[in-house]
Amino acid sequence: MNKNLRLLAILMLLSSLMLGSFSALAQDVVTLSFVGWGGPEEGAVFQSLVDSFNANNSDVQIDYTQIPSDYVTALNTLIAGGTPPDIAYVPDGGPFTSLVTRGALVNLQPLVDASENFDPDGVWPSALGRYMYDAETRSFWTGDLYALPKDIGPTVLYINVDLFEAAGVPLPDPVVPMTWDQLIEVGTALTFDANGLNPDDPGFDANNIVQWGVADLWFENVVYGNGGRIVSEDGRTFVAADDPNTIEAIQFLSDITHVYNIHPNAQATGSMSVGQMFETGRLAMTTNGRWATTGYRNSLQFEWDVRPNIVGPSGEVTAYANQEDCSFGGWSGSVGLSIIAGSQGEVHADLAYRFIEYLAGPEGQIEQAALGFQIPNQVEIAMTDAFLQPDLPPANAEVFLEAARCQSPGPWTQTPLYGQWFDDNWWNGVWPEVVVDGSVLAEDALAERRDAFQRRLDEVWASLG
Repeated sequence: MNKNLRLLAILMLLSSLMLGSFSALAQDVVTLSFVGWGGPEEGAVFQSLVDSFNANNSDVQIDYTQIPSDYVTALNTLIAGGTPPDIAYVPDGGPFTSLVTRGALVNLQPLVDASENFDPDGVWPSALGRYMYDAETRSFWTGDLYALPKDIGPTVLYINVDLFEAAGVPLPDPVVPMTWDQLIEVGTALTFDANGLNPDDPGFDANNIVQWGVADLWFENVVYGNGGRIVSEDGRTFVAADDPNTIEAIQFLSDITHVYNIHPNAQATGSMSVGQMFETGRLAMTTNGRWATTGYRNSLQFEWDVRPNIVGPSGEVTAYANQEDCSFGGWSGSVGLSIIAGSQGEVHADLAYRFIEYLAGPEGQIEQAALGFQIPNQVEIAMTDAFLQPDLPPANAEVFLEAARCQSPGPWTQTPLYGQWFDDNWWNGVWPEVVVDGSVLAEDALAERRDAFQRRLDEVWASLG
């Protein structure tokens, strides 16, 4: 064979080897599916994060899909059908407790322990605690991590600054929470009937109110802000019916509507939601989470800001894990990032976890915080302008930091199947009787259903086996 033929044979052999090598490399690239929800802005941010991750990881590629509606039902259907996504948003509370107790989530603790890129000590404690589960004792808020927090979303009081100024009412202190008495005083001064009268004026027409002082004081926030509880710390006992601080808080929610006339009644909200009232300038104060910020920045035509949640007369605050010196309470929401059991994500858990810790780490958190709708799960980043965004409303964004430190996850994170044992007796019993209609005292309504609450709670725990 002459030199040219030998050279051609060598080149052909090298070409064949290279093609085979490239083919093997291509086969080694793992593609993992990732599902979540959210609007176009969130979708764009996450697609950008996915693209950046994919560009910097040659052995794994993430395929991102938004499920536009009824996300939890869709996720459960995919899992039940044997076609689970590899990585998924898992909301705290019912979805997380249901999935983790069914063995549908991969234990991330060994991956977290081995990681050099994600430091759990730098994360808000309550953001991590809600995704812990002890499979041996079937206990929540303890044990191993089955999700990393995508975010933490505490709730605070949003205020219409223009309405305060128009009524000549001083703005609430940006740091010190209002008491119940102060809320009643301020709410009275900001509530007007069609004749411009306040509820404490002679001749006030409670059937013809055109501006309300306050609405949507979420009941968990009022309970926690008065040192109350719905269930025991271990989630096994319904304690609200025997907790005087909780009973007092629920009665207060009734009284601001039926005694003080500063909160919209059922007739008023039948024609316009509380959200619409606030957005159209007919409501001075309402509760919402940080997630409302992006929409409010784009849509509200008045000056607005945020303030701490109110505190009750007990002088106590129910704070997460006994955080010290908390000035106010409430509940914070969150969404976790999990690997779904039975998926390729479980098979390639190290690769799936690499993506999860990227989203939960500094780069992913800074990009998500830029949208304005979430607080970074990492404390140091939350303290910077990446979150505080001083050139944009709300001016008092620091209130979210105290809320993130102190607020507990909602009581639905403490028990399995919360809706199954709680909702019927509460939303179809206690709530309409006490708060909506004002026809029964909180103490009586809770006492009447104490045994029913406990019986249903015992049943859902027993269903775990």
